[in-house]
Amino acid sequence: MVNVTVETLKSGTPRSIIYTMAFTSRIGRTFCLLVVWRLLSVFVVQTAHVPDEYWQSLEIAHRMAFGYGYITWEWDTKIRSYIYPFLIAILYKILAFLCIDHATVLITAPRLFQAILSAYADYRFYIWTRNKWALFNLCINWYWYYCATRTLINSVETALTIIALSIFPWRSSDSQSLKFVWIVGFLCFARPTAAVIWIPLCLYHLCANSRSKMNTFMRYIAIGSMILLISISIDTLCYKEFVITPWEFFRANVLHKVADFYGRQHMLWYIMCGIPVILGLHSFTLLIAIWQIIKYGITMHKDVMMLLITCWTIGIYSTQSHKEFRFLLPLLPLFIHLIARGTTHVNYKISEYKRKIIILVLLISNLLPGLYFCFIHQRGSLDLMKILRNELGNVNVTETKILYLMPCHATPLYSHLHVNVSIKFLTCEPNLNSLQNYTDETSIFFEEPMDWLNRNYIDDKDATLPTYIIMFDDLVSKIIPFLNDYKLIAKIYYTHFPQNNYGKYIVLYKKKNQ
Repeated sequence: MVNVTVETLKSGTPRSIIYTMAFTSRIGRTFCLLVVWRLLSVFVVQTAHVPDEYWQSLEIAHRMAFGYGYITWEWDTKIRSYIYPFLIAILYKILAFLCIDHATVLITAPRLFQAILSAYADYRFYIWTRNKWALFNLCINWYWYYCATRTLINSVETALTIIALSIFPWRSSDSQSLKFVWIVGFLCFARPTAAVIWIPLCLYHLCANSRSKMNTFMRYIAIGSMILLISISIDTLCYKEFVITPWEFFRANVLHKVADFYGRQHMLWYIMCGIPVILGLHSFTLLIAIWQIIKYGITMHKDVMMLLITCWTIGIYSTQSHKEFRFLLPLLPLFIHLIARGTTHVNYKISEYKRKIIILVLLISNLLPGLYFCFIHQRGSLDLMKILRNELGNVNVTETKILYLMPCHATPLYSHLHVNVSIKFLTCEPNLNSLQNYTDETSIFFEEPMDWLNRNYIDDKDATLPTYIIMFDDLVSKIIPFLNDYKLIAKIYYTHFPQNNYGKYIVLYKKKNQ
């Protein structure tokens, strides 16, 4: 903090400049602390969340950079943009050029990059809100800490949304500025669902700019055209054919509802389940904030606009049957901003003692789920890969075969092994060709595990038995005859709350005499 003395004030320096200098000094230190906070989370978060953090980013980048890996159906149907994996692949190429492309480095480096991006987003959030309470709530939010350094496109989307919001020209700002459009353009191309938030905001900006609507609109078109050209060029180069991935994404997920194959939730799921999990106890303060914003709406124009945007976005998201907690992440900064602004009037009426109690309760309510999900829940997916890497370092990889008998994509793959070894796993592609009575391979296997193994290995004279078999512990009793020639070499904790076809432990078997 810059010391402001009486002599300084008397010297004629405007008070606003002095306060600006003090704020600038403070945010410099704040940024450094935010970077440390996010970098720590790279090593604190030791669990897996969802398959997409590997299979839609690291696995694709690994194949681009090193020439081997697995491509999921999303990339065969061209509904994903290569923009994010392309950046990670460049990072991988640099690491390979420096001869430090070890598996641990390949795993950690993209997360360090994501940590810096998230820290900068937190910093921009503070610049935008100028509210310590808002920044505090964003930083302690357990779900953002859990996801901020993951290689999820949702984490990238959230970080870029925060940065774009911080430079968005609200009514009281420079309405001519279109810097945010560059970020929003690439964001919507990489993650088309981001358009749900940003189309209304862009229309609001265009309408609020009453003096030069046509000029602003033409600048939108110019910037959008450049972004479209660059983005299509990247995807066309990577797919080796012309493709507009946002359209393919919309056609598959909205028109044909392919995502419903991976789960359906009821209409009010985001309100009844999603928001309470993401915000925790702040779900109650959000209700207070909404009431305050409605009550003082005339003097809280920007907050009213943000409230409308969040309601609009949740409404649109709710029309889609497939819902996940991470889809709400880009709304988190808006929620936190609304809570901080909407509860300002209430804060003045609370004593210092009660305020400390509230802070303590918020810390504990975020610390407990944070510790559990960062350290314990689903850590087996990553612990397994460490053991498997060590095993592969002691065998002839060209003669080694690995068989995963797990729900598809339950663990990372080549991005965490960095070894071109033969791997077979159960697939779970949706019914892309609209076949009658379609059943994916994973479902077929778990209906009759031994029948599947007999067809693919025992009865097939050309098949070679795998060197390693990986599965959840609840499957072992169902395929005991197949495991006669194998020995258990590792039992790894996975979760306390296993779902269908999952177990509490992951078990690793190795063929005897190998």
